[in-house]
Amino acid sequence: MKQAEYTLSRPVCLSLPVEEIDKLIAEKDAACALVYLALQRGGDAPLSPAALGMTEAALRDTLAKLERLGVIAPKRRAPLPPSDELPQYTAEDLVRRAREDLGFQCALHHAEQLYGRKLTTPETRTLLGMYDYLGFPADVLMELITYVFDDYRAQNGPGRTPTIRMIEREAYVWAQNEVLTPEQAEDYIRRRQQRAERAVQMLAALQIHGRAPTPTERKYLDAWLDMGFDEAAVAEGYDRTVVSTGGLKWPYLNKILLNWHQKGLHTLSEITQGDARGTARRGAAARPGDEAPRNDLARAEQLLRDMKRKRRKE
Repeated sequence: MKQAEYTLSRPVCLSLPVEEIDKLIAEKDAACALVYLALQRGGDAPLSPAALGMTEAALRDTLAKLERLGVIAPKRRAPLPPSDELPQYTAEDLVRRAREDLGFQCALHHAEQLYGRKLTTPETRTLLGMYDYLGFPADVLMELITYVFDDYRAQNGPGRTPTIRMIEREAYVWAQNEVLTPEQAEDYIRRRQQRAERAVQMLAALQIHGRAPTPTERKYLDAWLDMGFDEAAVAEGYDRTVVSTGGLKWPYLNKILLNWHQKGLHTLSEITQGDARGTARRGAAARPGDEAPRNDLARAEQLLRDMKRKRRKE
């Protein structure tokens, strides 16, 4: 097949920036090119994953890659109202909405079931503010409340209950990430659960088992996950930390990982290739210590054999 045998079927009528096209060609990613063309064709219209033959997760990952390439930029969202600026409903407002608004009635009933009691007036007011001004449909708001309860109990033990302010803080996170449909909520929760599982694996790599991380430890783990480290890389950093300091020193380990992050090293293979000096230094320090026990054991075994031979002669 000769390229010269083909031409465009109609005159070019869509103007595209040459710089952006060059970036897409250099990237050699068909999904990026497809999504980029769909964005150019549709303008501000939302993209349909099904129309592009993609899953919602694949579309989200592709959009993130296009953003990293610098050919698209996220829309500026209108700032959410601060919680202390939400309207102050009267007691009559709360009673009326709980009676007349079926969606809020369902969300309120769901929250009270999880708490095992009636919500107080301030709690009900906060819940209505989430429902009214953060734009959550009732089913998504109920999914959010359940998620916060499950996450809190996983960290603090069964039977424990989060405060309504904890639910509100998570509601702002969902709103800022535009988690506003049941499908988006399901995808968001799945990704958070996968992240939590990776955090547990990182703790295991640090020889920490059977307990949840402390708030400070969680901040470190979240930062390392955001940087893109895997468990093997953290285990390597932990090993170097123990060799240098004699134990797990979180700030010291964090400095090692920050240094690798700045070099673009996030997996064990990348670290082995890109930070060979540290690997060689650690290996050289370990070798004498590794050989000594083996030599001592050999000498002890030889001494025991000599003693046995001596006894037999006597």
